[in-house]
Amino acid sequence: MPAPISTTPLAPQHLSDMLELEQLDSNLFRSRANQENMNGSLFGGQILGQSLKAAALTVGGARHAHSLHGYFLLAGARDIPVIYDVELTRDGGSFSTRRVVARQRAKTIFHVELSFHREEEGYEHAATLDIDVPDPEGLMSTEELAKKYSALLPKDSPPLESWPSLVEFRPTNPEEFVLKKAATRGLYWIRSSSKLPDDRTTQQAGAAYLSDYFLLSTALLRHPEATRADVLLASLDHAMWFHRPCRSDDWLLFDATSPFMGGARGFARGEVYDRQRRLVASVAQEGLVRPMDRRG
Repeated sequence: MPAPISTTPLAPQHLSDMLELEQLDSNLFRSRANQENMNGSLFGGQILGQSLKAAALTVGGARHAHSLHGYFLLAGARDIPVIYDVELTRDGGSFSTRRVVARQRAKTIFHVELSFHREEEGYEHAATLDIDVPDPEGLMSTEELAKKYSALLPKDSPPLESWPSLVEFRPTNPEEFVLKKAATRGLYWIRSSSKLPDDRTTQQAGAAYLSDYFLLSTALLRHPEATRADVLLASLDHAMWFHRPCRSDDWLLFDATSPFMGGARGFARGEVYDRQRRLVASVAQEGLVRPMDRRG
């Protein structure tokens, strides 16, 4: 018999903890674990991954997510569970559509539309990397980055040691990411730091979770003068397309750029490649990038 479910969210020790949901009714789910972001609210990747998992649990294993389009409406609270209400919008011959509304204290904090597709054969082509990228094993780990660069960071920067332990992250050019050197492109490997179940739904939910790390901060690569204390970063909307099966507990390479920044909003998009440099997903995000008045 499973242990009783606590209504107080746990702090996840592994990504698999984050992606486990309690089913309250046929289309109603609740988070077991919550993860705090740097602003003190819920991490957006948590809501993305849990929403995809909740929707997939109402579809069945024959169809898999191929796209999601979501909006972050309110900052989530870390001290209470998130309720995921899944609307079974449509089940057609080849596609299933779901709408998920995430709520806390009876307020909608996020909603997302997801589409699921059964396996089919057809024409194929895919973009390829236009640059040589070293394998992740040849790049510095978070611990090695902290050892080398922590003393060089501005005093108001979050310590590298505080980066979440749920993931492993290895930028191809550490000075651009860590020391905020001017750049127009962000390339980084990322994966779950622990093994996940093999089922495709959990692996996709993990990829959705990972997609919210560092993507929006790509918009600041062109503005190295802006430190973490100079701006308020917050996700506004998020879209993702799943092209091929992938494992989020193996290394995924994000190739991210920011075509536009203006009006206190930054837009970033990226292609996601697996270890074999095959395109497995695409992602896009717009977020609030608001300069902070530090005078008082």
